[in-house]
Amino acid sequence: MSSSPSLGAFVFLCKIKITIKPMLFHYSPLLLALAASSLTASAETTDQYAVNFDKTQTITYNGRQLRNVSLQSSDGHQSHAVGTRLVYNDLTANSFTALPGDVVKISLDYQTGATPWMHSYVYVDLNKDGKFAADELLSYSYSKGKNSLGQSIANGAAGAGNSLQPPTFQLAKDLAEGQYRMRVKVDWDNVDPAGAKGEDGTVTGKNGIVTNGGAIADFTLHVHATAFPPMALYLDTRHANIYAERGALPIQPQRGKTLTLRIVPVENTYEPSQLAVRYGKNPYAQQTINGEIQWKEQPLKPNEKGLVTLPAEMMNGKVRVIAHYQATKNSKYLPIFSDEFEGEDHSEPNTKVWSRTPRRGATWSRFCSNDTAVVYLRDGELVCRAMATPQRLKGTEPKEFISGGIKSEGKFSFLYGRAEARLFTKPHSGNFPAFWMMPQDGSAGWPNAGEIDIWEQINMESISYHTLHSHWTFTLKHKGDPTSAVQGRNIDYSRYHTFAVEWTPTLISWYVDGEFVGSAPKSKDSNALANGQWPYTKPFYLILNQSVGDGSWASAPDPNFVYETRFDWVRVYQTVEQNPLLTGIERNELSPLAPSQNAEGYADNTASRWHDLSGRRVQNSSSAHGVVVSAEGKKAILSTR
Repeated sequence: MSSSPSLGAFVFLCKIKITIKPMLFHYSPLLLALAASSLTASAETTDQYAVNFDKTQTITYNGRQLRNVSLQSSDGHQSHAVGTRLVYNDLTANSFTALPGDVVKISLDYQTGATPWMHSYVYVDLNKDGKFAADELLSYSYSKGKNSLGQSIANGAAGAGNSLQPPTFQLAKDLAEGQYRMRVKVDWDNVDPAGAKGEDGTVTGKNGIVTNGGAIADFTLHVHATAFPPMALYLDTRHANIYAERGALPIQPQRGKTLTLRIVPVENTYEPSQLAVRYGKNPYAQQTINGEIQWKEQPLKPNEKGLVTLPAEMMNGKVRVIAHYQATKNSKYLPIFSDEFEGEDHSEPNTKVWSRTPRRGATWSRFCSNDTAVVYLRDGELVCRAMATPQRLKGTEPKEFISGGIKSEGKFSFLYGRAEARLFTKPHSGNFPAFWMMPQDGSAGWPNAGEIDIWEQINMESISYHTLHSHWTFTLKHKGDPTSAVQGRNIDYSRYHTFAVEWTPTLISWYVDGEFVGSAPKSKDSNALANGQWPYTKPFYLILNQSVGDGSWASAPDPNFVYETRFDWVRVYQTVEQNPLLTGIERNELSPLAPSQNAEGYADNTASRWHDLSGRRVQNSSSAHGVVVSAEGKKAILSTR
């Protein structure tokens, strides 16, 4: 955890100028007092929208960086990447939009290794005079013990140290249409729009904005009379992810505005089999119905960074982005399992691969139910829910809540590789969903046999939890010797995210939207290994579920809320070294797969397996030429067809 910056007062020797404007907002008494503070420190420079440092100044605090700024208004959820190593970022070419009178919510994606220990400040130049005056500070998360709503913020990590996100604010109802300069600043307990100076009077001194790893980003706020309504965006991917230019895409982008996509295959060695965008009335229907064109299609041509921009004229109606990739001979990770959850709406997930999670005594499973209301397919996704027991079950259901999940136990498991899922959850008090793995052979019991939590989220937190459990970490309390858990912070859960784990014999690593979060290594200490620090040497199976807390970690559930997590897809990959049957057909010595380990969810209680000529496992052997691999002990007997 980062240490707290000093709360010493900042002293500025400068003249104070307060400008009263005709359009006023509702301000707390603290904000008026701030007019006599450091807001005119930027008077030391002469240029408009000044900062207290050279605009080429780079970040010097390792591990801290403003990565993304989002704005919620009547126009929906909007987001712009920052993601540079500069302290000051002129992003005025990027516009946020809102209507007069809008209630506005700003959210920051700020990279930090632990508790942020930083605060945020939002300014809008309402009179367009080239500077931000006291009454143009519209929202701040912390200043002298309070936020812009006048709410007291306690000192310490639970208060001042964890008060990064600014409160909502309302634009004036009579605010004129037009374009305004908006500044978002990450700083420590300082309202100066030009950036805090340290105790030595410089930004690089103790508690200066540069020293503390702060940042400033200027945007254009476009205020207009008519809302840009949200529109439908559908992502159709195979062995690839589609993100915004930085971070996750909004679920519903704005109609009539350009949208930049970042297409990322599993590996750079994968090649596209289909890259296109379909747009129009119904991009999933036949192209023409009764003579009426349902959609148009254009090829996608991402640049070397995977970026491609959809033009504004395309962003109307409905848009389906298709990004299908396939492995090549140079690919390291090869697909062994994939479920895109594309069954009929309200049907059960594939029973050849999945079964329901049974009710047990653990917190996560105490409400598990086989009812159709808590697990089903819808719109190409797996929906897992938790809710107060419906009235129709009152006579047969003894629990006050029911929840749902699925597992691949006994049907699919694997040893080493990469597993990932794209999902969406709704944070709420008591929320406790998970994407995780348990050992196929659980005879050693929990936690001795191990547990790999690929992703968990609780309550309203914007955190992703990634954890290993074993006898060494849980029973003997050696969670940090070595590291057994990492966290992703400032996760915008109003969007879908992809959570992944990479598992090798000596290291387990986690990723969020393709970005590395952290790793947990196998210990090199013989005592730790003898006491069960690394039970991750046997096949594990997948679990996807929505549960609720009991107050011990996640809060007790809210009976008036329906908890829901939607899984768009889940995919698993392995290397040839991890699974020689993938492409190692030329070998005559092959280690057999684990009893329940298979590719594409096929049963493994068979004497032979069918592979195509690329070594990939296939189900319908009658439709392809390939090789039959028959296992006899440790030998693999090959025959062709």
